[in-house]
Amino acid sequence: MNTINDQLNRLFRAARATPEGLAMPPFGLETRALAAWRESVLTGAGVPFWSGALLFRGLILAGLVMLVSLWPVINQTSNTDPFAEYFQLADSTVQVDNTP
Repeated sequence: MNTINDQLNRLFRAARATPEGLAMPPFGLETRALAAWRESVLTGAGVPFWSGALLFRGLILAGLVMLVSLWPVINQTSNTDPFAEYFQLADSTVQVDNTP
């Protein structure tokens, strides 16, 4: 027999073997819990992460981080030759050795 079927059969046997005198939750508990949940959603007590204010703040923070990271590139005006960086890299990697 399949291991999944064995596990399900054991689970069903355990569920049948539970005592009948288990304490039941008070009447109306589910209704009160759902009503409290709906009220918290309507009043904003349980503000989800996709709410407008939080999303807006996150976008502003991401924009500021992007501007700060791009500041050296934006601020670099002294170098007018677009290939100067490539020449500098080539000069640093090529080692000139004048020994025979």
